[in-house]
Amino acid sequence: MIRRGKKGKYVIRSESGLLEDAVWKAYLKDYPIEIVSRIRNELKDHIYGLAEKLNRNSRYFGYRMGKSADKVYIYVQKEKLRIDLCIGREHEEEIRTAGFDIVYVDNFQGRAGWLTGWQIPHSTNKIEAVIKWLCKAFERNL
Repeated sequence: MIRRGKKGKYVIRSESGLLEDAVWKAYLKDYPIEIVSRIRNELKDHIYGLAEKLNRNSRYFGYRMGKSADKVYIYVQKEKLRIDLCIGREHEEEIRTAGFDIVYVDNFQGRAGWLTGWQIPHSTNKIEAVIKWLCKAFERNL
């Protein structure tokens, strides 16, 4: 576990693999974590060279492959997950058709062309669709 970067006092990083459960669960003790736990494990199984970071202040996970830039951000909120993906916004309609809401977020990633503001209820039973799109973010560079 390495802490570094501009906001180093809030960010905990793994140079490879996932952070240990005890590390991230401590910062999400009052939040539903079942779906984020499942997503983490699925990503680990599908993405070779996955590395994870946690911003413990903003409660988001960031994911990258090896030394590349981050490709996925998962914000853990009380009612849902909000996901920003390094895929183009042209995929919004396809994700909406799959039964999800997207509320575009005009943040750094959104201005860079990412699909931002994907809303995933903690109660979703569409985990396979979520994993499909998360994996797609690692296939593409914007």
